[in-house]
Amino acid sequence: MNGNKETKKGLSIKELEGFAKKHHFEVFFCLFFFLAGVFGLLLWSPAWSVILGTIGAIVGTLFPAKMHQMSHSLMGFVFRQDRNTQLILAAIALVLAVFIPPLVFLLIGLHAGKSMHATARDESSNK
Repeated sequence: MNGNKETKKGLSIKELEGFAKKHHFEVFFCLFFFLAGVFGLLLWSPAWSVILGTIGAIVGTLFPAKMHQMSHSLMGFVFRQDRNTQLILAAIALVLAVFIPPLVFLLIGLHAGKSMHATARDESSNK
């Protein structure tokens, strides 16, 4: 033994809960994307995810203002709800990620197109 010092292996449940509470957005979105990726490969053809992601990116690039308004409206709706309703909405989103993963890739594409458009516009105005 190392004297009176005990070596710690792994994470405790309390540490894991503390991390999840502190980083709840990151944990939710990583789980959301992970589930969509895994179940997109297992239950659906990856081609559907690529096609819908591409369509989303094109639409997000062509209509960035509408995408910005839609995403803020959606997040505003979620955060106006009480905590229990937010948890129910998160569970519904995770179930959708499992059963309809191409929908998740459509949303990723929409936000990617909007973000790339905004970044290109910002960088081109800096010259």
